[in-house]
Amino acid sequence: MTFNGIWPTMVVKRELPGFEEPTAGLAAYILELEARESNYTVRYLEQSFFASERPAVRWLKDQVDQTATAFLRHCGIERALSWSLISWYNVNRYGDHHAPHTHPNSYLSGTFYVRVPPAPPSVDDPQAQPGCISFYDPRTAANMITVGTEPDARAAHVVRPSAGTLLMWPSPVQHYVHPNLAEELRITVSFNLMMNRNTGAA
Repeated sequence: MTFNGIWPTMVVKRELPGFEEPTAGLAAYILELEARESNYTVRYLEQSFFASERPAVRWLKDQVDQTATAFLRHCGIERALSWSLISWYNVNRYGDHHAPHTHPNSYLSGTFYVRVPPAPPSVDDPQAQPGCISFYDPRTAANMITVGTEPDARAAHVVRPSAGTLLMWPSPVQHYVHPNLAEELRITVSFNLMMNRNTGAA
């Protein structure tokens, strides 16, 4: 008898070592950019965050590249590949959130958490889960036929990140960024990884 785990969904969660100094530099740089144009978050396609030569930005890009390499090796891909990164920052004020969505035209997506305010002590809606990100089962309605004991029976996988957390996942996976219900800013850097065509990967 053989049990095959087919169609797995890999979500990487990595707590970056020594993140304190680089994230302080990232926060300062992002707030500097935000002071120039406060609605730049919603115009993320105009950004190219990793193009900056600031040391903190170079550090983060290196960490993303290392994590992507480990992700691919975990999936059994050993050959050398090359990719391009589209990147942008997000500044979420009170009530800001990102509705369920996917990231088309890319292979992997991810977010690095620069600043995460503590969850408020009381929230009227228990489903709000402030500060969290939810990933949804790509198997349409699979949770409707479960008997409730399977480890993947829930339709959503919820992650509560903290400052210094790097998440990475396949771009077609739908996800939802829960609202920031703190008065402090939530600051993140998100990215899409696109395989270069000459690597033989789509």
